[in-house]
This record gives sequence, structure tokens and C-alpha cells, in this order.
Amino acid sequence: RFLIGREKPGEQSEVAQLIQQTLEQERWQREMMEQRYTQYTEDDEETGEYATDEEEEMSPMFPSGEMAIEVFELAENEDALSPVEMDPEKLVHKFKELQIKHAVTEAEIQQLKRKLQCLEQEKARWRAEKAQLEQSVEENKERMEKLEGYWMEAQNLCQAVDEHLKETQAQYQTLERKYSKAKRLIKEYQQK
Repeated sequence: RFLIGREKPGEQSEVAQLIQQTLEQERWQREMMEQRYTQYTEDDEETGEYATDEEEEMSPMFPSGEMAIEVFELAENEDALSPVEMDPEKLVHKFKELQIKHAVTEAEIQQLKRKLQCLEQEKARWRAEKAQLEQSVEENKERMEKLEGYWMEAQNLCQAVDEHLKETQAQYQTLERKYSKAKRLIKEYQQK
């Protein structure tokens, strides 16, 4: 289990250990290559002449700038093995180095996959929450529209009741006046 960035202070994660092992192997390989190259050039005096002849033969085909780039790329490219390096010990170390790099890459890929899965779940949760909130907003909007409709109906009803009450009061006052007048007329008639 790889816990990048979660290890306690003073502790080293598995990935960091693998990277350190890879760097140590690369350093060891470079030293071995330098030793072999020195030994090879000391043992075989013709190598220098052959290399010089080869450079002279190839110079018209490849401009000096391109050769420099090609040599630089070969020096940096660790995957390319020259015939000098094709011994079992070198291949074993190269294989171990590639295994370590592969393990580190696999660990990083697995971690990224887990992170991606978590992010996908989070995204799905956010979408569900967003849909729920949108539905809730829509329901509240409909409820508000209904309540607004009820309020308008209540306002209209209140206005109608108020007008009806005013009419009733006016009729009552008219009837009250007519009753008082009729009462007075009856009284006057009885007195005569």
C-alpha cells in the first residue's frame, strides 16, 4: 500500500524508497559503464583510431549539430544498450531497475485510479445533490406560486366581503331610516 504524502515525519514511503533504490542503481550503472569504458579503451588501442575513422566517414552525412544531439540523446537514453553493455550482470541490473520503475509507475497509476474513482464518486454525489436541490427549488417555486394564488384569492374574497358589508350597512341604514319614518307616521296617524 503506497501512502504518498501521508507518511509520518522521519519515515520514508515505499515509493520514496523505490525511487532512492533506482537512483542508487543508476549511479552504480554509470560507475560501472565508466570503468568498462576506461578498461575497454586501455585494452584496445585500435578503438580510438576506428572511432576517428568512423567520425570522418559519417561527418558528410550528418552535420556536427545533429551528431551532437544524437550522441546526447544516446547518453541520456538508458533503454538503448550498446554491444559493450550486453553482459548478463548489466542486463540483470537493468532488468531490476526497470522492475523498480515499473513498480513505482504501477503504484502511481493505482493511486491515480483510486483518486479518480473517489473524484467520480464525489462528482456523482454532487450531481445528485444538485438535482435534489434543483427539484427542491422547483417544488418551493410551485408552492410559492400556489400560495401566491391563494393569497390573491383571499385578497379578492376579502375585497368582495368588504364591499358586501358596505352594501349591507347602507341597506341597513336605509331600512333604519324608513322604519323610523314609518314609525313616526303611524304615531302621528294614531294621534289624529
